[in-house]
Amino acid sequence: MTHVFFEMLGRRIIAACAGAGMMVILFVQSLRDCRFALQKPQRLIIQMKRIGNDTLFIAAALSLFIGMVLALHSGYTLRKFDFQQALATIVALSIVKEMAPVISGLLLAGRIGASITAEIGSMQVNEEIDALHTLGISPIRYLAMPRFIGCVTMLPVLVIYASLVGIAGGAIVANAYFGMSYHNYFDTAFRTMRLADVVEGQVKAFTFGALVAVIACHYGFATRGGAEGLGRSITTSVVTSFIAIIIGDYFITRFMM
Repeated sequence: MTHVFFEMLGRRIIAACAGAGMMVILFVQSLRDCRFALQKPQRLIIQMKRIGNDTLFIAAALSLFIGMVLALHSGYTLRKFDFQQALATIVALSIVKEMAPVISGLLLAGRIGASITAEIGSMQVNEEIDALHTLGISPIRYLAMPRFIGCVTMLPVLVIYASLVGIAGGAIVANAYFGMSYHNYFDTAFRTMRLADVVEGQVKAFTFGALVAVIACHYGFATRGGAEGLGRSITTSVVTSFIAIIIGDYFITRFMM
């Protein structure tokens, strides 16, 4: 029984290491092919529109209510210590440095990452990837590179947008429940925010965008086994992206402290 357990564990570890290595190779190849991005700009524009414009409403709704909930919890806690003047600072920094990048990254993984895996995976199942090889077209350059650039360029923009909406949501609660004027709230929030705080959020956004794109493309290319295998690839892609975002968030936060 022990022998079987360690054998299974070893296989899982080897498979995980092999998958990680293939993702690194895919990342390097996507970076290398970025120099060809402007040769077919329409494919790049389509991906940027999908990731950016088509996600704005969902990102705004999530960020607005997260900012409101954060202000509500923080405000009542600060009221106990008669320190409500720090509410704007806490909400703004929490959203800009942590909540907006993570929530936007998870949204990207669940909405766009799953779509990328489904598209590439269905092409793999239908042997369209093999057809690209036959025609002498690089699947990385044709499929992965535009999606990679779209994710790493549009997620930072989406994070800035989500940060502003989240801070505005906190202002609504601060004014309605704690009597803080909008002018005082926004003045305190932006006065205490440093450039380093914004940079940290943008570094996270860029990293999460790259992680989601590489993971989604990898599991799309690795799809086998028809419709059942495609569903398994989509699920694994989203779950792996979620885990990678949370782990990456910790290490970036620790590095930039």
